[in-house]
Amino acid sequence: MVRTNISVYGLLAGMALLGVPSVASAQPGATPPDPARITVTKRAYDIKQITDAAAAVPEDVHHGRTLWLQRCAYCHDGVGQPSYRTMGPWIDAQTMQQMGDARFRAVVATGSVRMPGFRYAFQPQQMNDLVSFLKTVSPDQKPTAQQLAGRSAGPEGGGD
Repeated sequence: MVRTNISVYGLLAGMALLGVPSVASAQPGATPPDPARITVTKRAYDIKQITDAAAAVPEDVHHGRTLWLQRCAYCHDGVGQPSYRTMGPWIDAQTMQQMGDARFRAVVATGSVRMPGFRYAFQPQQMNDLVSFLKTVSPDQKPTAQQLAGRSAGPEGGGD
């Protein structure tokens, strides 16, 4: 059985980009959003590649990868899946080395204009696991321009 986790943050971010008001911002008596304006975007991942890579890594890296897939990959795609263009930058071991652990942790905790902050969402051990995983992502896993150009060729293409 294959299970797929949907990122609530990705869904909410997508809704915000479309101008769909969130439940928290709805005013009493306001009309609900027009269903015609709500779209669902599918991201196609190679599940075999994801599960095979997780089999032979230390436990902290495995937990970090799981957290990445659940909370980060939708926007950053750090698993080398060339199915779509990402909203966030590519992050790999080289990026982690350039940023340093402390700066990376601060950015993730506080967020940015386009990214929610995860200060209250990640426990310290989860952040440690996430950092451990990202230090294992090699730059050669980044989708190439050719892979990105062919992203919508099949029925599972993610599109923008």
